[in-house]
Amino acid sequence: MRKIKSLAVAGALISGLAVVANAAPAHADTLRNVYYSSYDCYRYGDYGVQNHMWSWYRCDYQNNLWFLWSVP
Repeated sequence: MRKIKSLAVAGALISGLAVVANAAPAHADTLRNVYYSSYDCYRYGDYGVQNHMWSWYRCDYQNNLWFLWSVP
């Protein structure tokens, strides 16, 4: 009975690891660059979309700087 129980536990662990290994990674935002003006941030963001570098982007204003974020 002990042997069966230990085999069942080992099988459960292996199958759990297989599920975790096959999980797709989440697409997190990537910081592309930092700009002093909104014009440059949006201009380069549009450039990246037009040239298929990323599918979308956003520009955030913080501490007098513009941060360009996108998903690869």
